[in-house]
Amino acid sequence: MADFPAAIDLASLDGGNGFRLDGIDRYDASGRSVSSAGDVNGDGFDDIIIGASGAAPGGVGYTGQSYVVFGKAAGFTASLDLAALDGSDGFRIDGIDPSDQCGVSVSSAGDVNGDGFDDIVIGAYGGDPGGDTNAGESYVVFGHAGGFAPRLDLATLDGINGFRVEGIDAFDRSGYSVSSAGDVNGDGFDDIIIGAHGANPGGAAYAGRSYVVFGRPGEFAASLDLASLDGTNGFGIDGIAARDFSGWSVSAAGDVNGDGLDDITIGAFGGDPDGYSYAGESYIMFGKSGGFAADFDLVMLDGTNGFRLDGIDGFDRSGISVSSAGDVNGDGFDDIVIGADGAYRGSKHFAAGESYVVFGKAGGFAPRLDLARLDGTNGFRLEGIDRDDRSGGAVSAAGDVNGDGFDDIIVGADNGDPGGDSNAGESYVVFGHAEGFARRLDLATLDGANGFRIDGIDAGDFSGRSVSTAGDVDGDGFDDLLIGAYGGDPGGDTNAGESYVVFGRAPIIAVKRIGSDADQAIRGGELDDTLGGRGGDDLLVGGGGGDRLFGGFGTDTLKGGGGDDRLIVSTGRDAIKGNAGADVFALADALGSAERARINDYLSGTDVFEIDAADFGGGLAEGPLSSDAFRANLSGTAKDAEDRFIYDTDSGKLFYDADGTGAGEAVLLVRLSGAPAIDAGDFIIV
Repeated sequence: MADFPAAIDLASLDGGNGFRLDGIDRYDASGRSVSSAGDVNGDGFDDIIIGASGAAPGGVGYTGQSYVVFGKAAGFTASLDLAALDGSDGFRIDGIDPSDQCGVSVSSAGDVNGDGFDDIVIGAYGGDPGGDTNAGESYVVFGHAGGFAPRLDLATLDGINGFRVEGIDAFDRSGYSVSSAGDVNGDGFDDIIIGAHGANPGGAAYAGRSYVVFGRPGEFAASLDLASLDGTNGFGIDGIAARDFSGWSVSAAGDVNGDGLDDITIGAFGGDPDGYSYAGESYIMFGKSGGFAADFDLVMLDGTNGFRLDGIDGFDRSGISVSSAGDVNGDGFDDIVIGADGAYRGSKHFAAGESYVVFGKAGGFAPRLDLARLDGTNGFRLEGIDRDDRSGGAVSAAGDVNGDGFDDIIVGADNGDPGGDSNAGESYVVFGHAEGFARRLDLATLDGANGFRIDGIDAGDFSGRSVSTAGDVDGDGFDDLLIGAYGGDPGGDTNAGESYVVFGRAPIIAVKRIGSDADQAIRGGELDDTLGGRGGDDLLVGGGGGDRLFGGFGTDTLKGGGGDDRLIVSTGRDAIKGNAGADVFALADALGSAERARINDYLSGTDVFEIDAADFGGGLAEGPLSSDAFRANLSGTAKDAEDRFIYDTDSGKLFYDADGTGAGEAVLLVRLSGAPAIDAGDFIIV
């Protein structure tokens, strides 16, 4: 039995497993773009943002709207009408001018102004700043602590509540793709990246250009002209050849090379590597601490400052979508995912689409990587299923949907035909894991254990046109998914659009989950699970059931949850909490360390310490600890030769003394928060 079913029908969302968000008016196309918004209102729950580029606020066509929906702990209904947002549960953001198509791209921006609240960025590629037709505009809206009005007019951004970013030349179409860039220059403030695939750098028509705008503290001017970027406040990135359409898709890449600075990725689906027309190219540009010029040409990527990823066959259109993938293989380096919606495997699979996961690593990148060379060790290929599905048209990190400590990815195939419903759309979630990736994965083989499929509802919905992690919307510790279906017809309103949040969840079977050497959060379910951390600073949460948790190396946090759990206490400054139930705290050997764990909720008479006699050098009889072998006092020192376990009643420190004489330094085993009273009856020797 698998963690998830092999397929989830979006019609089955009932508020407990996820919910639907209904667009407002005909032809709004809500769900054209969707994204996690981060925590905009600072309440501890992740929020989402939905773009509706066809919306007509005030009756003005294709002005566009976007919607921020706040996360919360519980109480979701099966559906939410976006018209009902009232400021307490989210708010509406109105575009400015006709045909701006504001909301064609939406994203979290991270914390651009450093006030502790996540911000959002919205693209309007049809904007006409200074009268330059379709030069494009983008808008950063700052998060804050509550007090949101039901509606925000983007014309009111004044530098205090957000700011406008203006494209340069007519038909640049800046804002067609927008994203957080992470912290590219390492100054502690999140940056944004804006794509302008219609730009003509150096006179190369439609070569495309992208722009990184640096975050900084305090107020911004009400508007920023992208032409003013000079290397100190951001920089431009030039595409290479005519009709590359560089910047069609842009994204943060995470930290691909592990240097502590965030990287960016740019898609150019029109690139012609080795002469293969529209095979597509994508680019990774590494972050660095300062020293940016005003302009950077992607042809300058040489492996040390970034690298290029070449599509495979003509008209694959690789780079049509790009995204960070998180850390899919748990090696501590962020990975990326690239979509190629035109890729095919023979005539029966024409335009089935492919996606590619490329693993990060610690340097040693060549200037170019042919995606055909992914072999399972450096990344892998995801193959679409049916002709004209166009899987890979949208790709994204999914977060950790199943709580196993490895990041997952989501791939959209908006032309998929589940159940024969033409273009209802499909999306696919592929689970990360530690190692042993094959070079290819057929999306048809997802079975609930390695990932699952999400089926759209009605013909023409085009679900999966946009996909994203939603963050943890309901605060249960599992990341959720967000899927846009801009062709949905809620209430019979043609193409008003629908979006769907699918909740991540705990496993429904008993699992054994062993992490990697990276920092991970690993969660169990309601059954008897085994969770292990290996290296890194890990969070292990058992949930219900009688769980076995061990942190391994690093500074870990262990939480047993409900049930009678067994928690391994090892070296390192681990924080351990058994929670409810009669828990067993198994103490590691007596080699000792100044860096010992702390148990935060030991309950004498209910919980117990387990001592392995062999690990403590022998000499301890199996069974309950003799009362003569335990001593509690204010000094934490042995008094006679029989004393083995000595408890400092003032500090809560528990020591082991090999001979009871105090001649040698006693070994610190564990610290007990609050210094609860314990006695020999709290120990069992095995």
